[in-house]
Amino acid sequence: MTDPAIPTHRLGGAQAMPTRVERIEPKTSAVKSTVHRHTFHELFFFARGSGTHMIDLETVVIETPCMHLVAPGQVHQLDRSRDTQGLVIMFTEEGGLSAEQHADLNDLFHVATAAPAFPISAAQFTEAAELVGAVERELMAPAGPMDRAVQGFLGVLLLKCAAWRRAALPPDMPALGAADPVRLFLRMVEREHLEHRQVAHYAGALAISADHLSDRVRKRLGRSASEVIQDRLMLEAKRLLLHADLSVKEVSHALHLEDPAYFNRVFKKATGLTPVEYRTHIREKYQR
Repeated sequence: MTDPAIPTHRLGGAQAMPTRVERIEPKTSAVKSTVHRHTFHELFFFARGSGTHMIDLETVVIETPCMHLVAPGQVHQLDRSRDTQGLVIMFTEEGGLSAEQHADLNDLFHVATAAPAFPISAAQFTEAAELVGAVERELMAPAGPMDRAVQGFLGVLLLKCAAWRRAALPPDMPALGAADPVRLFLRMVEREHLEHRQVAHYAGALAISADHLSDRVRKRLGRSASEVIQDRLMLEAKRLLLHADLSVKEVSHALHLEDPAYFNRVFKKATGLTPVEYRTHIREKYQR
């Protein structure tokens, strides 16, 4: 979803797998970014400082040292203290991530119900900073970056971060393998939830029955496959109601729901509030 109502940033670059590194440096005053989203992944590593980071509808307190995750399509806003220091690495999935690296990426960004932030040790921050620095040096090489070198350093970083992530999760929350149907289903829903809302579509693409897919999804996530699809659609609705100056009718159309009355009914059934009531409530909460 890249609705123009919410600014969407893209990552350009000549290399096969566009990557960028930015350093979070102290400022003379606190810094609050504008609300936006990306078409790429972001890993934030905070060494010191404080503030909050709104990622979708969750406000995360910056408690250093820590790591924050922003997946493609997520809406976020960073409000940091002037003494905040850290690193951000941005990258796309195109151009060469191996199956194992995709699995590590999944463990970071697609673990259902897991928080978008978790603490790391000072030693882990140093290790991450060294790997991010290696990527940065390669990107700045006079002869131009070597894609395989960038991919290699990024792959090791993902491996390390995924291990730290797993260690921070409850022991009863299993990781999803690279070829796990539930993992593939979640990725497909992220891409296709506006166009396809029937479980049969996703089951057919995975060459399994709709009942079998729903059974596996429920065992892993505690929700049915249809509930996962519906929840993803409602998340997009909530994003737009909070951040976009669109009428309810325009939000309905942005979600590919042509009947606003139907959208009202579905949204109220899911949240207990009409879209107008939800917008009033959530904007009061975030003072928008």
